[in-house]
Amino acid sequence: MDRSTSPSAYRASSPRWTKWWVLLAALAIGLLPVSAQGRKDLETKRDALDAQIKETSALIAKARSEQRSTQQQVQLLEAQIKQRQELISTMNSEVFRMDQEVQDTRDSIRRLEGDLEKLKDEYARMVQFAYMNRSAYDRLSYIFAAESFAQAFRRSRYLEQLAQHRSQQAELIQGTRNALARKVDALQATRQEKSVLLDRQLGEARKLTEDKKGQQLALEDLRKEEGRLKKALAKQEKQRRELAAAIRKAIESEIAKSRAAAAKKAPAGTPSGKVEFTLTPEAKELNADFEKNRGKLPWPVEKGTITSVFGKQAHPVLRGIQIENNGLDIGCLPGAPVRAIFRGEVSSVIVIPGAGKAVMLSHGAYRTVYSNLREVAVNKGDRVDTKQVVGTVMTEDGASTAHIEIWKIGSDGQLQKVDPAAWILQ
Repeated sequence: MDRSTSPSAYRASSPRWTKWWVLLAALAIGLLPVSAQGRKDLETKRDALDAQIKETSALIAKARSEQRSTQQQVQLLEAQIKQRQELISTMNSEVFRMDQEVQDTRDSIRRLEGDLEKLKDEYARMVQFAYMNRSAYDRLSYIFAAESFAQAFRRSRYLEQLAQHRSQQAELIQGTRNALARKVDALQATRQEKSVLLDRQLGEARKLTEDKKGQQLALEDLRKEEGRLKKALAKQEKQRRELAAAIRKAIESEIAKSRAAAAKKAPAGTPSGKVEFTLTPEAKELNADFEKNRGKLPWPVEKGTITSVFGKQAHPVLRGIQIENNGLDIGCLPGAPVRAIFRGEVSSVIVIPGAGKAVMLSHGAYRTVYSNLREVAVNKGDRVDTKQVVGTVMTEDGASTAHIEIWKIGSDGQLQKVDPAAWILQ
């Protein structure tokens, strides 16, 4: 049997060799662990929380400069405690991901070490085979000893393939060594990152303890002024009721005008109560765009911290007292510009005695209301763009708070208060 057609001659063309080339290609790409993308997301979240905590800390420092504890200071400290707790939780998740990466990398290193040993054994057998048959591998004598031209061609191809696959085997060995070195470097880098993160996590835990102590001290100071706080609460509740009544009155006036216009187009004899609130084609398009951007809308202030959420909640200082918020309160710096969260038309400018001014924008069936404004920068009928300034925040009792509400008009004309937190970007 001719050597050029023997099993040894075609050993390199077997499926096993294909497997090794696939392995080399994978090593060259440098496949990342499955958890790497998840850790990237966590790092992005950590950076966002860092920025929030920095903004909240600046507001707390400003509140402390007033030389007395304020309700907003307590609310800001509560917000910072939650932010820091979430940051620590995010770090915990990052550490867990790192542990997974370390384990995955260790497993990969073990597999590469095993592959490297197999490649070395295979290469050693090839070298040994070549050495034992070195007299037969004299190229010219081996080829010229062929009985025909076709056999000589096959022997020439066999020698070329043998040399090629020995070279390929050497490349595979080197490629596996390089991949192994990269994995070892990655393991060391991940361990270092984990060590740094754990140190920072301990630092955040210490700061969290300090935040809680600061909040407790501020609470104790404020509770000594319970009488003043109750008076302030009564005033705030009165202002909330007046704002809600003014908003309802303004929207109901719009609804009445819309129904009056629709009634003129309705068939004769249609009861006025059966005429629904309708939108113009332009308003319908604006309404649809507003709904499409749910959860993506910008904040009404460039920088700030949410100090009070939508709905019923415990008073930040007074025990056993519940308050109801029709919108969202955002603590910010004095004189901060207040911006429209979406394009629309100014449908009303409202003045609340003792509580500043409010601007209401129309977005189809939705209305956004920006209140607790010291100054207003727009007029009724103006068209505004997203992030356009509508006014500046008012400072009262040492607190600068931007207040935003969202209302929706149903087809039956009924008004519904909507949680703004579900609409702005978090």
